[in-house]
Amino acid sequence: MPPEKKTALVAAVEILARRLVSTAELRTKLGAKKLFSPAEIDGAVLAVKRMGALHDDFLAEDVARSYRSRGYGPARIRIALRKRGIPNEIIEQVLNGKEEEDAPAEFEISSASNQSDDGDNAFAVLHRKAAQFRREPDAHKRKAKAVRCLVGRGFSYEDAIGAADRWMREEGGGSDEE
Repeated sequence: MPPEKKTALVAAVEILARRLVSTAELRTKLGAKKLFSPAEIDGAVLAVKRMGALHDDFLAEDVARSYRSRGYGPARIRIALRKRGIPNEIIEQVLNGKEEEDAPAEFEISSASNQSDDGDNAFAVLHRKAAQFRREPDAHKRKAKAVRCLVGRGFSYEDAIGAADRWMREEGGGSDEE
């Protein structure tokens, strides 16, 4: 007697047991092996959503929190969320600090004002990488390297310039003139 065929729902639960994924990622993973019809995939996705095991908004907040803690800015976070298939409206809610009122406290991110915190996060990145920038003797080149570093990590140019100016003043890194 042949082994029973795995259902789309069982496969979806197994995927979610290993790692939190977005709705789009789950659909892609279920459809990748071509074992399930689109209707079976839709049914499985709907069933795991009803079980409370699939939340794009919680995943987006978790990914954003993780990227912020590693020193990345909003642009890099937006790219990471889009790669995971998170809808644009959820991305904007997370990046603008708009939290759902019904979201459990364990999933809320402490972001009274994420956009104003971006400058502080950028400064923290420069502070952590200070030794790398101090090797440059020319203050203008040092500031330019710091700004390039921050822009490359996804911070806006304005936040990068502000953080670099602040870092140069506080570190005694030279003049902050352009």
